[in-house]
Amino acid sequence: MEKEDFHTALFTSPEAVEQAFYEAMERGDLDTMMQCWLDEDDIVCLHPNGPRLVGTDAIRRGWQQIFDNGAVKLRVSARHRQSFMMMAIHNVVEWVQVKNAEGSVGEIALFATNIYAKTPLGWRMILHHASPVPDQGTPETQEPVAPSVLH
Repeated sequence: MEKEDFHTALFTSPEAVEQAFYEAMERGDLDTMMQCWLDEDDIVCLHPNGPRLVGTDAIRRGWQQIFDNGAVKLRVSARHRQSFMMMAIHNVVEWVQVKNAEGSVGEIALFATNIYAKTPLGWRMILHHASPVPDQGTPETQEPVAPSVLH
């Protein structure tokens, strides 16, 4: 995609970006996925148990590798949203459909944080960070526990 054509969508809210983001995941649509992101060198994406991807090119390559294996079937729940004048932070639970070695389909739960910035071109994603949910009940009902690692 040419740089000048990078952002053809005008997202009027963080929720609109988030909807397009998850729809792009479900279709395996790299071009739409990348339209959700701010076209800057300091955007960040962390896939579960993966490296930190910084910048448009690295994030595009990361999503391309994922989509090379097919679209990502998922559902999103437990949305928690914080909105500010120029930024929004959404924390969600992603239920991703996976197949085991025997071919059975199941779901894994991921906590994901999505951060959006308001720009002259509308709202855009600046961070997506997904990580596995600890095996302690369902994500929506987990009680706080003492951290196993301090940071």
